[in-house]
Amino acid sequence: MIRNVIFDLDGTLADTGPGILESVSYTIRTLGLRALCDAECRRFIGPPLKDSFQSYCGCTEQEAQQAVAVFRQYYQAGAVFHAEPYPGIPELCARLKAADFSLGVATNKPQRFADALLRNFALDCYFDAVCGADERGTMKKPDLILLAAEQMQAALPETVMIGDTENDAAGAANAGVPFLAVTYGYGFRLPCDVQSCVPVGIAQSPAEIAEILLHRTPKI
Repeated sequence: MIRNVIFDLDGTLADTGPGILESVSYTIRTLGLRALCDAECRRFIGPPLKDSFQSYCGCTEQEAQQAVAVFRQYYQAGAVFHAEPYPGIPELCARLKAADFSLGVATNKPQRFADALLRNFALDCYFDAVCGADERGTMKKPDLILLAAEQMQAALPETVMIGDTENDAAGAANAGVPFLAVTYGYGFRLPCDVQSCVPVGIAQSPAEIAEILLHRTPKI
């Protein structure tokens, strides 16, 4: 039985795309990096920034580190708050807590940004653990999921990771926890996109997450 729920942040709890895309564009202009199309820019939402600058802008390790520093300086100056929770997320968190679920967050977003956003959204009161990436990016998604579970005192067989990307799905698999996919974020767009990840459920809205978890579909 699932009693513990760990959420991704970007594209799962909140639509953080506007601030991230704005900061990516600023970084590319400032450093004179290769211009990206909209679809390429959207791929920055969720995965570690350094990896994305290397993959999509052709940056070396050193150049990617510089790009991350420029991004974070701009993002921290205000773009971080160009975001909002998805409709229904506050209600979902309240319902799950009322049903005695333990809630956590595991995100590739640095800890300081994750904490600031959740406070700004007035969602921080719902979470027993919030685990964001360290500034050097040494902690990967599986590490963050396991750290959140540890802080929640959650048994892994009773825990589910909820996210919108293959990075989230792979992190859950490597951490040894079931994965529940959402298709309203920035990664998976259709249920058929998720099948290779072998999820225990697919939700097209926060309300569907509640239905899956609270009504215990057969897979859960």
